[in-house]
Amino acid sequence: MPTELVLLGTAGAPMPVAGRAGIASALIVDGRVFVVDCGRGSPSAFVEAGLDFAHLEAVFITHLHADHVGDLPGMLLYPWGVRVSDAGPVPPIRVYGPGRPEALPDGDAPFHRVTTINPDLPGPGTTDLVRSILSGYAYHLNVMPLDARMPDAGALVRPIDISVSAWPEAASRAPIVVFEDGTVRVQAIPVTHGHAVPALAYRFDTSDGSVVFSGDTTVNADLIALAEGADILVHCVADLGYLERHGTTGAELAGMAALHTDVTEVGGVAERAGIGELILTHYLPADPEAITSGDWARRAGRGFSGKATAGTDGLRRGLSTRREHSDDRVG
Repeated sequence: MPTELVLLGTAGAPMPVAGRAGIASALIVDGRVFVVDCGRGSPSAFVEAGLDFAHLEAVFITHLHADHVGDLPGMLLYPWGVRVSDAGPVPPIRVYGPGRPEALPDGDAPFHRVTTINPDLPGPGTTDLVRSILSGYAYHLNVMPLDARMPDAGALVRPIDISVSAWPEAASRAPIVVFEDGTVRVQAIPVTHGHAVPALAYRFDTSDGSVVFSGDTTVNADLIALAEGADILVHCVADLGYLERHGTTGAELAGMAALHTDVTEVGGVAERAGIGELILTHYLPADPEAITSGDWARRAGRGFSGKATAGTDGLRRGLSTRREHSDDRVG
């Protein structure tokens, strides 16, 4: 079975839109499933893709904005009762993601907070988030085992913080290995996403090839270094010109430019990294009717000698198949 990429959802930003699920992807390696981000609708998209929750091993969170973690509770809790095999309950789902930031960022001149939520811990990390999910759903987790045969709730999930302090302030940062077992190797690197610190990109290396997920970022030299030579780069994309024409101006437009990579720049990122195929995701605007897939791909492919693909919900790529057809790449 080749390593296979599945886009579960491709919409950017928290606001739901018709026709696109929230941001989430899956990588299947020898039947094992690894999910990257859990946006709106990701558990349903997981099932629609024919994936088995009993084979879900780990979730990798790029950052803790709501559009990337909003359906993490569902990914953990909805399939709780079926996470069993012939040998009994399967191991806990591991959830990797950013640890606590050293400090909550201050507001800048155009924008500021009115209320600071949870002032005792205003900047929780991934482990804090998972613990809060379990605490918030304690009733369900404590009562359901009395009415149905359920695996031990204490073995449901294991969160793992990726330490912010692992990357000292420097002109460039080296990736760190966050998971490796001889079959799959996962590396992470911080990227630039406004005040969201840290925001992470991930690279998955398998015997079939490599897939890199940019997370949300502007053009970032460390991401380019992480992605060097990968078969596929799954990269966020925005059309800042479209947003400006439709009323996003001034400080708001500048803020969007500090959060995402414009469609005119993403091809250059892929070219510098020597990627085989660039697959677009996390669209802004998210509405599928706003910009055609052909236009996204055409504009993203400028300056890129590989294949540029406008990702869609449910898109699949088999890595060994993609390598066999590498001569078919088009700009």
